[in-house]
Amino acid sequence: MRIQRSILLLFFLVILTGSLLARGTEVIFTRVSDKQYLPPIPVYAVNNILYISSTDLQKSYKVTAFKNPAVRKEVFRLDRLKFKIAAYNRYIMVEDKTFQMTRPTLYLNQQIYLPLDSFADILRHVGLISGYHLLEGPEAVETPILEEPVISSPFNIISAAIDERENGTVIRIRTTRHYDARLVKAWVNRGEWLYVTLPAGRLNKTALEKTQIPNNSTIRSVIADQLEGTAQLSFRLRGTVEGVDVIHRETPPEILLTIRKPYVIDQSHFLAQERQKWTLDKIVLDAGHGGHDPGARGYNLREKDITLDVVKRLGRLIEDRTDIEVVYTRRTDTFVPLWERTKMANESGGKVFVSVHVNASKNKKASGFETYLLRPGKTEAAIEVAELENSVIKLEENTERYGDLSNEQLILATMAQSSFMKESEVLADLIQREFDRSLTGSNRGVKQAGFIVLIGASMPNVLVELGFISNGRDAALLKKKSYRQNAAEAIFDALMKFKTRHEKLLAPP
Repeated sequence: MRIQRSILLLFFLVILTGSLLARGTEVIFTRVSDKQYLPPIPVYAVNNILYISSTDLQKSYKVTAFKNPAVRKEVFRLDRLKFKIAAYNRYIMVEDKTFQMTRPTLYLNQQIYLPLDSFADILRHVGLISGYHLLEGPEAVETPILEEPVISSPFNIISAAIDERENGTVIRIRTTRHYDARLVKAWVNRGEWLYVTLPAGRLNKTALEKTQIPNNSTIRSVIADQLEGTAQLSFRLRGTVEGVDVIHRETPPEILLTIRKPYVIDQSHFLAQERQKWTLDKIVLDAGHGGHDPGARGYNLREKDITLDVVKRLGRLIEDRTDIEVVYTRRTDTFVPLWERTKMANESGGKVFVSVHVNASKNKKASGFETYLLRPGKTEAAIEVAELENSVIKLEENTERYGDLSNEQLILATMAQSSFMKESEVLADLIQREFDRSLTGSNRGVKQAGFIVLIGASMPNVLVELGFISNGRDAALLKKKSYRQNAAEAIFDALMKFKTRHEKLLAPP
């Protein structure tokens, strides 16, 4: 029945899509190991681009794959090399190395289709094949497979899928490529309903209200309402939620909603041992940049020098005035990769992670101090700051470990840390309040952006920007020891208030 429906849909859409996969050609790979030909693999053409099915490839190599249809990923081995592929993705992992293809993979009927030219280049690069050639079939057979997600229908909001994670819920709302999801609004009302408005949306009401809901999901039910000029999806919620984030993915076109669950400590485990585990007794301080990475520069100042000086001052305050242990990601002018900083924080058992930086902008008038949380940036200015701080990975020897920090990957990374998001927000707000009291300059508030240095920190974490080194007034302040001392004391005061509030939650009833 599924194939019949696809053929019926194709009958109406073929003229509009122009995206048929036409089978009538085969490809033969030449192995390097024994210089023998592999069995022929069917080739498909999508808009004149040739693809092969990963399933056909595995049959040719006589191997099987581990497939995860829920996330559309496959893992298999070709001549002892492990391959990891995913649907609608340009990147392929071979062992621990990442390769980028010129086009993303396609996905249909639980099969992944690989762009032939790019994938063959990868096979050549890793030494599996010496080349390939195409065999034209005597009779080209038209195979009714559509290039997802091109769908022409009365609807532009097609379906929804709910993926329940340990620290939250992901809702994928499938759209056509013509729908402008930038206008989507989502909010939680009284903790009971998540409302999503879709201007100019045309809902497939039947499909949406039959969305499969996992057991024990945050979502209880789905209601689709088609209104004049707009559409609305209502998700009834179970339990307490902290907030929702929205992004739009181009390939396949989807609106991605993530519902964050709150940070909760089970009061049934308020024993002395459990309280001690959560007590704020260790703080990780991260001085941004260092070594051959000077960071931002301006007015004869280098970011790496300012951040190290402030972190040392802050560390001395904590060590002199409290019994809290301080862990430094660097105490000298040395280069530490971004991934290693959060690794040090986690392995040391840190309870809070504070990364100190100095800002810069092409706009010389930009000035002031601000504190950031790890979430996709909502403003161009925030995204620019994250790109500037993240650019340090270009100075590292191995940049492949970071993969593709797309909006989708970033929002899923924030979910992994959502247990600490509320605490991070509290700490960020306290720091900005203390900066406002102690520092001269403009209070730019608490913001959010995708800072790689914060990804993976299993604790409340923030990144502070002390001022703009590109602004003459801010630079003059940053040169002063007194200003840097005031900044350190402001962060210290915020940490102490955070500690008091945090440990009140741990007090036995």
